Amino acid sequence: MTATARIYLGSSFHRDHHQARAKQVREYLAANPTVEHVHFPFDQQVTDPAEDPNVGFGDERSLLWKQQTYQNDINGLSMANCGVFLYDMDELDDGCAFEIGFLRAQNKPVIIVPFTNQPEKKPIMNLMLSEGATAFIKGDQELELLKTYDFNNCPCRPLTGYGTI
Repeated sequence: MTATARIYLGSSFHRDHHQARAKQVREYLAANPTVEHVHFPFDQQVTDPAEDPNVGFGDERSLLWKQQTYQNDINGLSMANCGVFLYDMDELDDGCAFEIGFLRAQNKPVIIVPFTNQPEKKPIMNLMLSEGATAFIKGDQELELLKTYDFNNCPCRPLTGYGTI
């Protein structure tokens, strides 16, 4: 099997559990024979030398940092032929939602991998995501499917078991 998939891996990354998930998923994608390249935006971090080196999550950022970070992400999305999104159902991320919409507007497949730390609650997903994505791999139960999913063809895997808003 020839690897042709150039994946944009989108994820929240400001908490330890986000970083642990992303690390595990990158390992699974590296083992997948259909994956040629994974663009992970946090590998392309921008540093503005004029900015306080102790700037933290949620602090005001420089215009240079914002513009370069945004453009790097748009370039990564544009060069990808599909996207994989680690979607935290407990802490929704507007950036991931934007990136998903950007890829779908370009008619590129999107695979959403939803996670929750509250499995006792009935999961609910917005209609634009639940019907807009190409495939769903339930992160809490099916994560290892990322090792074998055919990213060359991105077969449909509808979302089941979720309420819709």
